[in-house]
Amino acid sequence: MKFFCKVRLEAGKNQETTLFLILDAADGEVPELSKGAVVESREYRLFTQGIRSKVVVAEYSVYRTEIEITANLENERFDRLIETGAAEIVSSGEMQIDRNEKRDKKTGDIVRKRKKSPVLFLAVAGGVMLFSMAAFAVGKSFGRGTVLPETSVESANVAEDGLIIPKQEQIADNAEQITVTIDRSYSAVPVEDLQLKGAVVKGKANILLPEFDKTDFFTHVPGYSWGFTSDPNGKKIEYYGGQAYDFTVDTKLYRVLVKYGGGSGTREDPYRINYFDQLELMSEEKARGYFKQTADIAFPVWASHTPIRTVNELKADPDSEHFEYDGGGYLIENLDAPLFETVSGAVIRNVNIRNSAIVSEEYKDYGFLVCTAYNYHYLAEDEQVYETGETVIEHCSVSHSSITVNLPEAETTENEPAVTTMEVVPPDVIEYDEDGNIIEPEGEPVEPTKHAEHCIGAITGIGGQIDGCYVTDFGIFNDLPDYYLYCGGISGKPATVTDSAVYYYSAQGNIFNAGGVVGSAAGARAYDAKGRELPNNYGGSIQGCLARNIILKTETAAGGIAAEGTTDAEGALISNCYCNELDFSCGEFKDAERVECIKAGTVGGMIAVDGSGRNGHSIMNCVSHADFKVIGQKTLSSFDDTVRLAPAYAYYQENILTVLNKNTVSPVNPKEIYTGSFMFGENGVFGDDQGSLAYPEKISDLLAKTIAEENDE
Repeated sequence: MKFFCKVRLEAGKNQETTLFLILDAADGEVPELSKGAVVESREYRLFTQGIRSKVVVAEYSVYRTEIEITANLENERFDRLIETGAAEIVSSGEMQIDRNEKRDKKTGDIVRKRKKSPVLFLAVAGGVMLFSMAAFAVGKSFGRGTVLPETSVESANVAEDGLIIPKQEQIADNAEQITVTIDRSYSAVPVEDLQLKGAVVKGKANILLPEFDKTDFFTHVPGYSWGFTSDPNGKKIEYYGGQAYDFTVDTKLYRVLVKYGGGSGTREDPYRINYFDQLELMSEEKARGYFKQTADIAFPVWASHTPIRTVNELKADPDSEHFEYDGGGYLIENLDAPLFETVSGAVIRNVNIRNSAIVSEEYKDYGFLVCTAYNYHYLAEDEQVYETGETVIEHCSVSHSSITVNLPEAETTENEPAVTTMEVVPPDVIEYDEDGNIIEPEGEPVEPTKHAEHCIGAITGIGGQIDGCYVTDFGIFNDLPDYYLYCGGISGKPATVTDSAVYYYSAQGNIFNAGGVVGSAAGARAYDAKGRELPNNYGGSIQGCLARNIILKTETAAGGIAAEGTTDAEGALISNCYCNELDFSCGEFKDAERVECIKAGTVGGMIAVDGSGRNGHSIMNCVSHADFKVIGQKTLSSFDDTVRLAPAYAYYQENILTVLNKNTVSPVNPKEIYTGSFMFGENGVFGDDQGSLAYPEKISDLLAKTIAEENDE
């Protein structure tokens, strides 16, 4: 006997959805639905990404059936079992889920944190700051030092001048020693120099240096860092706090204050970023140069991020004002705004954004990494044209995050409901008949024009040459009266995307076109120095990408890879891609529940519709879901016999690689050859109870990293 549960989720007016869960049961027992099972379901997470209600009501019914059922059955199949009597109801109930309560993943029980003793607070804070850079792997070098593994808070103490002093190890009296002396004459209250001693082993002593507490607002300078130098008049950090160095002679160190976390902003010595307020300093200065993130960064709950705008304003020198940000593979968490707003000619790599939410009233382009990536063309005095080039974004990820654009909530006073006024209609536009009834105007009512522009994506809103990126558990929701034109799991409208993947992604609300990977595959445009669009698009190719577990609720078009195809560029390809587990609701509906459809939209497994570009896309070496047309509505785009239509189970078979990894030769330039890099991993790395699924090799470490993070939560 098999058991499943039908759950209706409701969160305020016109906000509801239905999901089905398979329940495990011991022999002869009727299973119970737990809150944990609901909270951890994909449908619950996607549903709650776009709502503001703090409480979700779940009405549920448990059914039993003798029919074999699996978790990947479509909702309609479960409903059919109920309607035909093949499933019998055995219990029902209701539960309320408080979204602010942290719950155990298995039981759904509320997890209550133990309160820390106020007496220990400073020590705990000190211990955290001492090893804030301990996210490095043990032994990984940084500068000339080595970050040590994390220790207990008792191993350090916080001094009044904000210096976190590590606990000293006992050294035998007869042992050869080396002493590092830390000058503390900077203190407002005279403090003796700090002496740190280490036993000499093979001619050198390894000594852990203290660190300055960034949570001490009397000693911390926002955006800057304290370090140490052996030169009393030195301007650069030679020794970083919280790291161990090998010393061969007695050394005296002096405190030095530097911008960011150190470095000089060159390729050889990039600025180091290891604390949230250094990102804010980058924003203030419209940073240029080279930057390297050296630790995980989590924004405090009270801090808000200002997106970084960094535009290359080259005039004649194509190498001037370069910008590069290397996230080092570390995390940035709790962002409430895009990391970068507008960039041009930049390189952004190895950035991992997690557990972040953008909630905004502003109608504009949004991407968690970059809102808009421009490519500017400049005419120099010598009449030569220079350009910044397209921004390159590689090996980045966005996980467990969402972008919500909605109207501001009505202002209310505490415990007092919001008061709204009725719209006042001027009396001279209303006509009455002799019986006092309102005379309706003749003719059909004119539908208001729906305004749509702007783009949203997890990596970029518009632009960017995107390579080797991964997006998982990401949601887009628009509640503004103006529509978003393009939404995509990777980007709304990029230049190109290669070797990237999207898993668990939802786009809902007032959206015209949405795709699993991109909203539009038209490519990007270049701009002149005054910000005016140059006439033709370039790029437009999507290669080596996949989209899985995608829910799109749009008005015009929904596509597994792209909502809209065609571009002004020649030879644009969609190749070596696949998409499966697609849930599309596309069209104009009369009601918010999207039950009564007024006008159907267009859906497609690869592309939904062709746009206004001069050239169509060639689709080659792809696997498209058998439930959809490869191209929903085509005018210029086309696909050949290398494209396979496949049922859901076929995606778990190894021979899918013979399609995805096949060489794709550009029909315009035969010298351009793309080869897929898809691979299969262990079960659980990228798959489900049916087995593993193929993914691009470039994102293999991002997949493993994301899964490890989920297990650590």
